[in-house]
Amino acid sequence: MKNLYKKLLIFLLPLVVGWGALEFFYRTTETNYTYKTAQLIENYDAIEILILGDSHTFYGLNPVYFTSETFNLANISQTLYFDELLLEKHIYSMPNLKTVILNVSYFSLSSMDNSKEDSWRKYFYEVQMDLDVPIVSPFAPQKYSLALARRLNKSFQLINNYHENETIVNCYKNGFGIQGERDIVKDKEAISSFIANKHEDGLLDFENNTARLQRMITLCKEKNINVILLEMPVYSTYYNLLSQEKWAKIESTLGSLVAENKNVFHLDLTQNPAFKKEDLRDADHLTNEGAEKCSKLINRYLAEII
Repeated sequence: MKNLYKKLLIFLLPLVVGWGALEFFYRTTETNYTYKTAQLIENYDAIEILILGDSHTFYGLNPVYFTSETFNLANISQTLYFDELLLEKHIYSMPNLKTVILNVSYFSLSSMDNSKEDSWRKYFYEVQMDLDVPIVSPFAPQKYSLALARRLNKSFQLINNYHENETIVNCYKNGFGIQGERDIVKDKEAISSFIANKHEDGLLDFENNTARLQRMITLCKEKNINVILLEMPVYSTYYNLLSQEKWAKIESTLGSLVAENKNVFHLDLTQNPAFKKEDLRDADHLTNEGAEKCSKLINRYLAEII
């Protein structure tokens, strides 16, 4: 029996040590979540414009080109679900906040709560952004151990990135995402087909997320904060491959929110002629130059309407 216990201990020890090391990594290493939270809190009093949304605004709106003090709180694959949680948590701590920019992508209004994209991110939002996330079950082991939240190969990739770059934070102090020339896709026709197929969920039920947008709008209205419902530029082939019925419903839904709320404005840049092929790095993300153009355009728009 002693030999059995000894063999079991020898077998388990490397697993326990590996789990402990990975947990330590996730609990102590600065990430976009912890870094953005710290920078946001540090600049509470100064921020006048807050940008929320997914990777489209994370990589597409650079606060440097806004006249007013701006912070980009968007994150990769961040849904309206987490936009709402972040806004609820921080809005009362920003006394000078005047405008909230809410990115609405093709899939935003039809996104499901607790989707596949949120399967591991929700635990990091809760732990590393200090959010109370209702979709996190108190019985989920990942709630208490981030090492269990992601697949091992993804964790190893992250650790490798850390060793290569000495950081896994890929945004500036203002929250804008860092990207290089190597991220630009040459064949935008091919990538448009691939991404359109990935984003087409076939869903037209917007009720849940429309209600979520209205709650955020109402929250902003209470503090005399304007809301910009923003649709970012996308490549024309990508746009045309997606359901035109859904695009039309997105426009009508956002239009209704504008009509019903005096503090809301809708800016649709999806097919704005100001943006050329060279401004996009793939089907639906801007290059750094495209982000500069987009940021300056929105800054001018804000000056005109507010």
